[in-house]
Order: sequence, then C-alpha cells, then structure tokens
Amino acid sequence: MISSGDGGTFPLFVRDALGISTPTADSIPRLTPPVPRVTGVLVPPEFTPDWDRWWRDCTQNGHGREPIGIDVRLREAYTRWHSPTTPEATSHRDHLRTFFSAAVQEVVVGLEQELGHRPIFQLDILQIPVEGQFWRRLTRDKVLVSEELLGSRNVLAPLESVIRDLAQ
Repeated sequence: MISSGDGGTFPLFVRDALGISTPTADSIPRLTPPVPRVTGVLVPPEFTPDWDRWWRDCTQNGHGREPIGIDVRLREAYTRWHSPTTPEATSHRDHLRTFFSAAVQEVVVGLEQELGHRPIFQLDILQIPVEGQFWRRLTRDKVLVSEELLGSRNVLAPLESVIRDLAQ
C-alpha cells in the first residue's frame, strides 16, 4: 500500500519567502516555481529555530503547529503562488500520478518475480515541488520526493530499494 500527500509545501514556501537558513532548511532544495521574497514582514528572533520544529512536525505527522508570529501576508502570498486547481496543475498532478503508478507496478512485478511472491509493504510518500531530482528517506516507511523525480525513470532505483527493504 502506498499513500501520498503534500510534504509540507507551506513551511518550504515560508522558508524561501523569508530566506530562512538553518542546516535543516538548507538541506532541502528550493521550491519550484521560485518563490518571490516577501519583504516588510516582521519576523520574531525565535522564528528561525522554530521553523525546524515546524518542518519536522509536518514531515512526521502531516501537519505541524506553525511558529508564532507568521504574518498573514505570508499565507496570502502562498495562496497566490500555489494554485492546485488550475487546469495546468491538475494535468501535471494526473501525469505524475499515472507515471508513478506505472513505476510502482514495474518495481512490484520485478520483485514479485524475484521473491516468488507479491511483496507486501506500506510506504508513505511526501511529494514536494522542489528543484531537481530529490529523494530522502525520513523513516523506514516514509520518503520525501520531488515532483521532478516522481516523473522520471530515475525514481525506480530508490523506490525499489525502499520497497525491497519493506517487503523483507
């Protein structure tokens, strides 16, 4: 069983819009399309370290308590930047879903032939619209993956590695 979802796009948007830089924030590529910098927003000093906690909560639980002091203008800018209901966004999402479903099927069939039985596993995929082909295993059964990698045959190797591990 594979489930997928938004991997915390709003925290990444805030990171890019404010230019937040921590080792955690810097380890994830920038969003695409690029996020314009938001200026004139008052950011409390504790906001940057709290961003790391927010990001960790979002990737672990699917949501997280936003840091105190998020300016409403950031939410408004995010809404303008992220429009998931446009025909282009819907078409892109459908293409990724179809392509990735075929990739999963290819890996499962290959492992089934190799193992002599259908692999049984559960994998949670957090899809993020970041630059490049990005893959990070967050936990044994959860991965963070860029949309670019999801739409590429390059996803087969890391996907097979994780499914093989989970099916053992």
